[in-house]
Amino acid sequence: MSSRQHFVEGWRDAIIANRFASKGESVPRISMTDTVEQSVLAAARERWLAALTEGSRETVLMVNREGHIEYASVSRSLARLLGYEVGELAGRLNLEIVHADDQQRVVEMFERIRREPGSVHSAEYRVRHQLGHHFLIQSTAVNRLDDELIQAIVVHSRPAPVGEVPSDGGEAAHTPILDRTALLERVGQAAERARVDPTYGFSVLMVELERLKMLVGSYGQAAVDEVLMEIAKRILALLRPQDSLARLGGGEFGVLLDGVSGRARAGRVADRIQKTVGVRYHVQEHTISATAVVGIATSERTYEQAEQVLRDASLATSRARGRGRRRRAVFQTQMRVEDTRFMSMVSALHGAVADNQLTIHYQPLITLGDGAVHGFEALLRWNHPSLGLIPPSEFIPVAEETGLIVQLGRWVVRQACKQMAEWNRTHGTSLHVSVNLSAKQFQDEELVRQVQRALTDSGLDARQLDLELTETAVLENKEQAIVILNAFKEMGIRLSLDDFGTGYSSFSYLHQLPYDTLKIDRSFIAQLGNDGGSNEIVHAIIVLAHNLRMSVVAEGVEEGPQADQLKGMWCEYAQGYHYARPMASEDAEKLIAAQTRF
Repeated sequence: MSSRQHFVEGWRDAIIANRFASKGESVPRISMTDTVEQSVLAAARERWLAALTEGSRETVLMVNREGHIEYASVSRSLARLLGYEVGELAGRLNLEIVHADDQQRVVEMFERIRREPGSVHSAEYRVRHQLGHHFLIQSTAVNRLDDELIQAIVVHSRPAPVGEVPSDGGEAAHTPILDRTALLERVGQAAERARVDPTYGFSVLMVELERLKMLVGSYGQAAVDEVLMEIAKRILALLRPQDSLARLGGGEFGVLLDGVSGRARAGRVADRIQKTVGVRYHVQEHTISATAVVGIATSERTYEQAEQVLRDASLATSRARGRGRRRRAVFQTQMRVEDTRFMSMVSALHGAVADNQLTIHYQPLITLGDGAVHGFEALLRWNHPSLGLIPPSEFIPVAEETGLIVQLGRWVVRQACKQMAEWNRTHGTSLHVSVNLSAKQFQDEELVRQVQRALTDSGLDARQLDLELTETAVLENKEQAIVILNAFKEMGIRLSLDDFGTGYSSFSYLHQLPYDTLKIDRSFIAQLGNDGGSNEIVHAIIVLAHNLRMSVVAEGVEEGPQADQLKGMWCEYAQGYHYARPMASEDAEKLIAAQTRF
């Protein structure tokens, strides 16, 4: 007898047993040749299963031992999610709609559960939408093949429960996270509707997690992935069923607020998102703090394409990064003008490199004990032929964002080493030169080789080169940074931790990295002598550094009393306007020749 016959006979016996039991009578023995036809029993089974599953939020399948679907009840919610009518989706329930990368895993799960009677297994996999993009589905399968009544593997499937939002009926409804393609499709539909219906509007919010690379460097990718999943859940909990959330890559999310066009209302949603993202996360025994910036684009402007909406929201996000505590911004046309200026700056900066418009200024580093010049910090300057001297605050961020900082950084290292080697030979000195390295330069595979080449070509003693790094630069990729720093140490180069106290988690990793010098940020030095405990903080930092066998440099010393206090705290070095501003190389050489003491 086939498994299907067993299945049908089991259902027939159950139906008949139920009828006789309700009358208090014994159940007669009935075979498949009796008067109840197999087709009638099969129809009864179908109606019974339909009664059990109809209206469920889950799609229920009964699969036989060979993997063929014996029964399917498709939920309306899953059909709508995948862009089908219920009947259409029922005819497409096969392995072909599963993402190619997930098909093998689904097959392996089926084989595993088929071999284990009574077992229960769950899996998440991607299923293709009618338009080609994919949604994450969660299935739970139960092996009931040995059950005389069921004789099937029962599979319950639903959208993966990333987060829950209240539905119109007050019940919990699963809302999946979209990908970029799906979000663009929905935004495009909203934009089209807004063009023809003046009563309708929408808003798009771009939510960007700050310091993503730093978080990964501190806690690992797995922990940050859990944080991102929790962020998605929290954002979904704030949205309505008609709204959409998409993961756009990295730490960026896109939100479509359907029917919300007012800036004030969209801004309130953005504020709530920032507030919920800012609540601490407890993952893998870590307590992690996170913040987000939000850019907003509304349908107050007419959009022809969905990409334009996301572009404007992204521009607003860029503007929001530069703001203070309220790090959100609504797109304005002026931002496009500024974006054009940004691209012009990029073009001009490329030209500056080619046309030798860049130069280096040098700020002296003073030994507090005797006032002698210990060395100089090399600072990049741009002397534009028509605009004059362009402040670093204007072009360095552009270079960072475009990656041009890697090329500029190589040039600065070469020029600074060459200049300092020349001064030391000419004046018989052994002065040091400090050069800043950015986070982007740590992604340059040629960094160590380029620095070694600069030392070799210039003849500068490696012990007279001091490379300065910020906490952020190291934490964006701590493992790689440690390898690079150790390579520099083996060469004899000195390493400085710049802007100490302004970074993310200074004390937790300071002892792991091979620094020689710690530079106290100017924000602490500016408060010396004022109430508020700055003196104690600065002194504690100096003691900490000395305990770790590091020397200390105080940045931003602008007044004599500050220098006196630092000297009394046994701080070794200082730099700032109290001594000298950054100066051209000609002026710096005069300072060296005069053997100036401060």
